[in-house]
Amino acid sequence: MELKDYTTEQLKAELKRRSELKRAQKAEEMRTAKRCRNCKHCKGEPISSWSIRYKCMARMWGKKRPRHYVVNPSKKACELFERKGGEE
Repeated sequence: MELKDYTTEQLKAELKRRSELKRAQKAEEMRTAKRCRNCKHCKGEPISSWSIRYKCMARMWGKKRPRHYVVNPSKKACELFERKGGEE
């Protein structure tokens, strides 16, 4: 069938269905995605009254004075990811 064979209401209904399906898939992806903020190694420390610096306590850099990597909590997690609740 061609596009002209459908009514306006049918096309609107199909667009709405696809939009809802895409929204549900994105919500599921966001819920199950491995993010630094969900990792038990990600710790936040306040650097001012309005800002927090997040560090990955499992990863270090520097030889003379080892330091932890600063991470963005919304980025995808590294290979050392362990979920805060204990289950992965």
